[in-house]
Amino acid sequence: MKRIGLVFALVFSLLVPTSGSAVAAVTWSQTSKIDVVFDGKFYNPQYDLQYSSAYIFDNETDNLFFYLEFLQVPTVKMFNDNKDSFGAIKLDYDLDGDPDVSLFAQGSDLKTNLDSVAGTVYDSRTEAYIDCPVAVFTNIAVQAKWVGFSVSRSCIKLPKSFDLFGVARFDSINREDSFDIAPYPGFRVTLPTSTGSNSGSSAVSKSGATYTLPANKLNSSTGTNSYSDPPGDLSKLSESLLPSVVTVKCLEGSGTGWSADVNLSSSMQTAGFLSLILTNHHVVVDCLGSKSVTLILSNGTSIAGTIVSWNEDLDLAGIATKTVIPALQWIGARPKQGWWVGVLGSPLGSSGILTTGIISSVNAISETFTFTAAINPGNSGGPVFDSTGRVLGLATSKRLIASDIIAEGFGNAQGTPLLCKSIIICSVEKTPWGATPKFSAGLTASELASAAAAKIAQERAVADAKAASEATAKIAQDNAVAEAKAAVEAAAKIAREKAVAEAKAAAEAAAKTAQEKAVADAKAASEATAKIAQEKAALENQSIAERLSKLQSEYSALSATFASNLAKYSEAMAQVALLQGLLKTLQSQVEDYFKPKPETIVCTKGISFKIVKAIAPKCPAGYKRR
Repeated sequence: MKRIGLVFALVFSLLVPTSGSAVAAVTWSQTSKIDVVFDGKFYNPQYDLQYSSAYIFDNETDNLFFYLEFLQVPTVKMFNDNKDSFGAIKLDYDLDGDPDVSLFAQGSDLKTNLDSVAGTVYDSRTEAYIDCPVAVFTNIAVQAKWVGFSVSRSCIKLPKSFDLFGVARFDSINREDSFDIAPYPGFRVTLPTSTGSNSGSSAVSKSGATYTLPANKLNSSTGTNSYSDPPGDLSKLSESLLPSVVTVKCLEGSGTGWSADVNLSSSMQTAGFLSLILTNHHVVVDCLGSKSVTLILSNGTSIAGTIVSWNEDLDLAGIATKTVIPALQWIGARPKQGWWVGVLGSPLGSSGILTTGIISSVNAISETFTFTAAINPGNSGGPVFDSTGRVLGLATSKRLIASDIIAEGFGNAQGTPLLCKSIIICSVEKTPWGATPKFSAGLTASELASAAAAKIAQERAVADAKAASEATAKIAQDNAVAEAKAAVEAAAKIAREKAVAEAKAAAEAAAKTAQEKAVADAKAASEATAKIAQEKAALENQSIAERLSKLQSEYSALSATFASNLAKYSEAMAQVALLQGLLKTLQSQVEDYFKPKPETIVCTKGISFKIVKAIAPKCPAGYKRR
């Protein structure tokens, strides 16, 4: 039975509900494609699976979370209806097409909130249940359409790479015809790090650096009258910042980074590095073993990046690259609630996305703040900047309300002062974020009034001095110009009058001599030419008359021949057109005769079957032709 596939976004954002905590950040995930075929003979929309997915969260790194995504909201008794119904996650460890380990939800009522019930683990290889706890949960109260499974990947000895598909069955009597699978065949899952090994980030310290850290530069950012106002030209500001923002690719995951204005250390320069990219630690955690990531520039070019510093507790990391990337200002006055902010990044894999909002709260102790600009997976590590383009912090995560309701407009940022604690040595301005020389937004009202008055007085004094200077200079310039002009005009007049008189006399004498000679030469030449032309014309007139008569006779003969040939040509073309029509009809009949015809076959796999209709049909993998 066919069904209409629904296209919808996986709105887990940066956070996804779990059974054990209300707030957790996604560090890795994979999702199958939409499955548009109901595999059983008997259709039941309640058990219609759309796709399957797998997640890892930052607060439970050993646990793997699997989700069955249904067409409809699950019911409490969906897998406890006395019909042997169940939902299952099938895991194929050896990639041979047959599941080796299965996670089952069966025989228990589901909870209406995120509270979990116990599931089971079955090993098909040993035909025995495995003593590993499985939590099965959903959130019917908010109309969630998924059922989740949580299990320790080390307990079930999950390999780094495996195939995954979900199954839902609803009738024990007609069990062979009462089920749906999504996707079929299963999709390949590759974990960021394998469990039970020394590879991956588990062998890397929580904080470290491979080179001497770079140092910050003096604050050279520009100020503005009010940081609560948006920039005068947001399009121009965004265009100027985009070349400094990159997409950070680490294995299967991606985030955002930005080039910081710093002085690279001598050891980094000796290694050939030219720019430092800042991002979140959780964006690159799975690449800390190799220290290698890929950076995609705003123009689409891919370049290599090397992780040179990291701090898990602060969720910050530095990436060095041997390509020059324009740097952004990031040091200045501490931001305040109500400031306008913009965010640039690569949410959901789309680079160069701009969103805007305001700072909703500031925590001066933790050097973090919250903001209302929209962010999504892939924004992590991207710059949160003010109306002058100065980076205030790194977009890090979003928050949840209770259960699985995402708090839109509640983004979290790591403030740039945190960079000075492990990623950058801030030795020039140790406490620049409380200073006000470059950013006046930190001044009090009276200080702002005094500064404004001083600025007006300064501008007025400058204007007065400029006007006086310009007036004096203009008078002196006018006098000098007038005197120089008079002297030049007098000298030019004398020279011009003398040159004109001499040139006139010489020209008149030369013209007279040339005129007399030209008249004599022209007269003699004209008389000789006229005589020769007259004699030649008489001879040519006689010859032309004879030739014209001959040409007229030849033209008459050719006209008669052309008319005859034209008639024959028209007749031949009519016959050709008739033959072409006949040939086209014959070609169409021959093509139709030899065109291959589709064939319908039935393919079986155990008690399952599929009907395949095609030219030279073949059965899917694992099926045999009946």
